[in-house]
Amino acid sequence: MKIFIKLASRDYEKLRSRIPRGAPAHEAIQRATRIDYSLDGVLFEGYNIPCDERDARMLLEIARQCCPEIVSEIQKAMRFAESGG
Repeated sequence: MKIFIKLASRDYEKLRSRIPRGAPAHEAIQRATRIDYSLDGVLFEGYNIPCDERDARMLLEIARQCCPEIVSEIQKAMRFAESGG
């Protein structure tokens, strides 16, 4: 199952700074691509992190410890992937 986690730039940078080099989750976060788009006049600038379920769960655990404000975004991406979206 492929999961795409979308995070605002500041949230991505905060999460990325908490993942040590060499950790399995570091590889996932390094694959992120920059995204910029406008929806109904609202500009979103951030990152799209493509990952599998294992990587998403690792990122979720790290977020729970250091970035609780992004936990819901990761969970939303996981639910969307599970629903076949």
